[in-house]
Amino acid sequence: MQEQPLSLNGQNNHVITGTIFCPKTPRSALVIAHGMAEHAGRYADFARWLAKQDIAVVTLNHRGHGPECPPHQLGHYSDTDGWEKVVDDLHQVLLDARERFPGIPLALLGHSMGSFIAQSCAQQHPDSLDCLILSASNRISRPHLWVSGILIRGIRRLYGQHHRSPTIAGMTFGKFNRLFRPNRTDCDWLSRDTAQVDQYVADPLCGFECTAGLWHDFIQGMLTIKPSLWRQTLPVHLFSGSDDPVGEMGKGITRHAQHIQRAGVRETSLRLFEGGRHEMLNEANAEEVREHVFSLLVTENEFDN
Repeated sequence: MQEQPLSLNGQNNHVITGTIFCPKTPRSALVIAHGMAEHAGRYADFARWLAKQDIAVVTLNHRGHGPECPPHQLGHYSDTDGWEKVVDDLHQVLLDARERFPGIPLALLGHSMGSFIAQSCAQQHPDSLDCLILSASNRISRPHLWVSGILIRGIRRLYGQHHRSPTIAGMTFGKFNRLFRPNRTDCDWLSRDTAQVDQYVADPLCGFECTAGLWHDFIQGMLTIKPSLWRQTLPVHLFSGSDDPVGEMGKGITRHAQHIQRAGVRETSLRLFEGGRHEMLNEANAEEVREHVFSLLVTENEFDN
């Protein structure tokens, strides 16, 4: 297995960075889009494990994330067209993966924020992937997003798009963590595995507050997601912890899976891991979760078009 850095040219002279994990004879390939306030490096162990099973993996850092991002830009996509740029970055990575690994199925796994970027990319570029896997996602609740968007838009106008708002932090990550009181850390909601939580807390590239501009772009981007516009032959598989607050403790992501099915997507599945929190790949039963994702990548019928 070989590892090499990913470096691609994105819009506005942005360099897309990440890592390519390539086994000698890959049978399929996977692109991973990480979540908010983390980075691609956190998926390296999982990628190496998959590579040992002959799955090629490509990870990327979204704008405003990762070691190459200037500290003052952490948590900020762009001053203009942020959502369009992060979606286009992901599309560029998918195109590059197609060229690197021709003739084998290409899947896309998006976690949390990355799951919504992945959905938007699959909607805009339906032929760029063969399978969509969504980790720790949630339903598109338009009334809720509209209300949140109004508040965030007001904060952005009042304080500027680079403002890091305690109000926004309190109504997102802070709200999630309060569900697990008494709290040991500010990030208990991520996993039951305390060692994994402690690694996240100690990582300077994790847990930062995102800007009002990013939150505005994120919500506006989520509002564009419509499963009715997706390619109906694209297999879509969702997995989450039953105690993930992002997925409304299993209820929201279940409704999202049902919505995707009702939209006409022919092959949709949902796996809820009992007791799991937000980061199932870093949970107490991470090995079981890895095996589940691996099973999605090697089942031949997953990629029938």
